Amino acid sequence: MFVRFRETSHTLQLSLIETRRVGGKVRHEHVATLGAVPRPASTADRIAFWSRLHHRLAKLSNRIDAEAQGKILGSVHAKISMPTADEQRALQMENAKADVQYWESMQAIHVGTATDHKGLIGKAQQVGARGEAEAAKASSHAAAALS
Repeated sequence: MFVRFRETSHTLQLSLIETRRVGGKVRHEHVATLGAVPRPASTADRIAFWSRLHHRLAKLSNRIDAEAQGKILGSVHAKISMPTADEQRALQMENAKADVQYWESMQAIHVGTATDHKGLIGKAQQVGARGEAEAAKASSHAAAALS
């Protein structure tokens, strides 16, 4: 078994191929698709790819023994390096900073909304007070009209 790498304009696609002889000729049989990764691959792309690859190989454990799996992982690592612990930590820090910015912007939006609603409450109370004053004025005019 070997891994076939196919490069397109934007991705690198990986397939697991098994070879055998049929009638004296070598034949290649597609065993499984191992996934694809964008080119160039960011750290997040590589983390996601390697996670899916290990999951996919676990599903193929009935066809691939541990030795073959090690060779497959080695050939894939030669083309798409596994993310290091430092790269993973750096990505986590970037994601945490992005989360902070998101939640700070959400806080600002909600503070603005609350301030706007408080202003609306104040205006509604003013309009209500004016309405009550006009109602009292109309009541006094009605009483004056009767007398």
